[in-house]
Amino acid sequence: MMAATDRPMAPVLLTFCSAILWGLWWIPIRWIESMGLSGAQAGMVCNLGAALAIGGYMLVARVRLRLSARALMGAVLVGLAFACYSLSLTMSDVVRAILLFYLAPAWSKIIEWAFLGQRWRGTSTVTLILSLAGAYLVLGGEVSLAAITMGDALALISGVAWAVGAALVFSGPPSTTSALTLATVVCAMLLSLAFAWGTGEALPTMVSIPAFGTSLAVGAIYLLPVLGITMWSAQRLPPGLLSFLFTLEIVAGVASGALLLDEPFGLYRLSGGLLIIAAALIEAVTALRPATAGAKS
Repeated sequence: MMAATDRPMAPVLLTFCSAILWGLWWIPIRWIESMGLSGAQAGMVCNLGAALAIGGYMLVARVRLRLSARALMGAVLVGLAFACYSLSLTMSDVVRAILLFYLAPAWSKIIEWAFLGQRWRGTSTVTLILSLAGAYLVLGGEVSLAAITMGDALALISGVAWAVGAALVFSGPPSTTSALTLATVVCAMLLSLAFAWGTGEALPTMVSIPAFGTSLAVGAIYLLPVLGITMWSAQRLPPGLLSFLFTLEIVAGVASGALLLDEPFGLYRLSGGLLIIAAALIEAVTALRPATAGAKS
């Protein structure tokens, strides 16, 4: 595994690029949904397309499989996070789902401190408070269970699963990025299938061939590269920093959702989003400062 201190900016810049694309992920999901597939069905077929593409590449290129049990568990949890996140985008407001997912940095900081032995800094307290306060405002100042919809719950579960999964991938032995990505999309596909079955949804039929083909293409062309970069970066950046860097997704997702969907975006959500972004900036600057200083010496 290449240490983050060797070339600290490479995974950081790639993470920023993938974060923007993750922020726009709701667009193909909603587009496929408008063609007749549900959120679970769209997630299922998109992940199938990604799995077929990466599996085919691994066979042709004879990629060596190297995946530890710890990394596999991390990939499974990231797959759970992705499946829940995709579903939440169709069951809740896009802006609300994205912002609730971004409690993930708060969970990541707690995991790093409790399980990875990293020192709890004063800035960690600040970023944690800002993240939780931001989520409180996104929910409209309400924290009762009655105010949380199924889509909200899936977004929250997604954030927790991502935080734990990223920590396992980062702390485990080096693994092949292709194998990590394949495990992630297969897990996400199976979980989307399980959700569809559990809620009584039927599998995609021949009537939905255009939507089926579109979903396969979106999975192979859009989802696979973005997820591949994500898993590559997850092995090189601490989970807290990775999660905070991904908050650039908030800017892309919230701006596009507010403009294209005309979703309500009042003072509460604006304030909450700004608090979460502020926490991300503080964490990124704090985490990158030592690496940058080491690189110059």
